[in-house]
This record gives sequence, C-alpha cells and structure tokens, in this order.
Amino acid sequence: MGWDIRHDGFGVVLSPELPQFLRRHLRPAVQDFLEASGMSLGEFNGFLFHPGGAKVLKTVQGVLDLRRDDLAYSWAVLRDFGNMSSPTALFTLDQALKAGASGPHLMAAFGPGFSAYFLAVQL
Repeated sequence: MGWDIRHDGFGVVLSPELPQFLRRHLRPAVQDFLEASGMSLGEFNGFLFHPGGAKVLKTVQGVLDLRRDDLAYSWAVLRDFGNMSSPTALFTLDQALKAGASGPHLMAAFGPGFSAYFLAVQL
C-alpha cells in the first residue's frame, strides 16, 4: 500500500496481493478484537468497513460470510466517493447515520503498512 502523488492530488496504490493478505489475516484480526471486547460477529446489525476498493469489499464479504447488503454503506461510499484512505470509514458512518441505521455496528478502517482498526459503535 502506498501513494501516487500527482499534480492533482494523492492516489492510493494498493498491492495486487491485498485480497490474499485479507483472506489470511482479516478473520483472525476481527476475532481477536471481538474476543477482547466480549462480543461476537452475530451481535451486529451492520458493518461499516473501509471501502478500499471493490476487491477489498468482496474479500471482506467472503472472509466474514457477509452479504453485499451487510456492507451497503461501504459499497455506497465506494461508488460515490471512492477510496480516500482510512478516513473513508468515517464516510460509511456518516452514510449510516443519515440513513437512520440503528443498533450495534462493527466499523473497520485499513491503513498503511497494512493495518486494521476496529470499533464497535452503537447507532
């Protein structure tokens, strides 16, 4: 993961190996977070994941056994704004709040290096 700095701004450059990396490491990372929080994946009404690209979201769906609708806000942000690095996760939260989503949601942001950050939020 890196940056392509151009005259018109920053462009995110993602390794083609990112989906394979997610397939190996995402579920254990989420599981560690949930166990430390005393929670389970089934407790969440929705998922607000950083829309790092279509391949990233499709991989997240497969790894966590989610439906496309479970990541509806992430898909909408990807469509409307694109990937703006890890703060893009906050755009998914904004979309969920504007749509009147309620209950517990699992948020995730992905960052350089490759890092993942998780947060359980009550909407």
